[in-house]
Amino acid sequence: MSEIAFKVRAMNTPPFNTLTDAHFKRFLGISRPLFAELLSYLQTFQSLRGRPCKLEVEAQLTLSLRYWRDYPSLLTLGTQYGISETSAWRVVRRVEDRLIQSGVLSLPKTPSGRGVENPVETLVDVTEIPIERPKKTKALV
Repeated sequence: MSEIAFKVRAMNTPPFNTLTDAHFKRFLGISRPLFAELLSYLQTFQSLRGRPCKLEVEAQLTLSLRYWRDYPSLLTLGTQYGISETSAWRVVRRVEDRLIQSGVLSLPKTPSGRGVENPVETLVDVTEIPIERPKKTKALV
């Protein structure tokens, strides 16, 4: 096996068991028990259609969490995990959709997280106004 392939494979499974709980939370943004809960939920999905992902479910979850935590480019994440930029984007979207379906993670309905009593209405004037353009003359053409 070449040295490059070994490095890519080694990057797919980061050694999270060596991190303390505080460092784990700083690295991924969530605690170990929540990570285990999300991982167990994601492992229940078995897609029989299409080509299977190169990454294990744990690597897919860590890739998505690192993207949401730090917002590196998908090219960088894909390179670190040994997949293409497009595959990294598909992994992030798939994990995001499944976690939202689970109900464990959700976004607040309003920016403040509370209900708004009086919604703000905004009107935008989109009427068209004809403009005058200079005519093309033979001197300009």
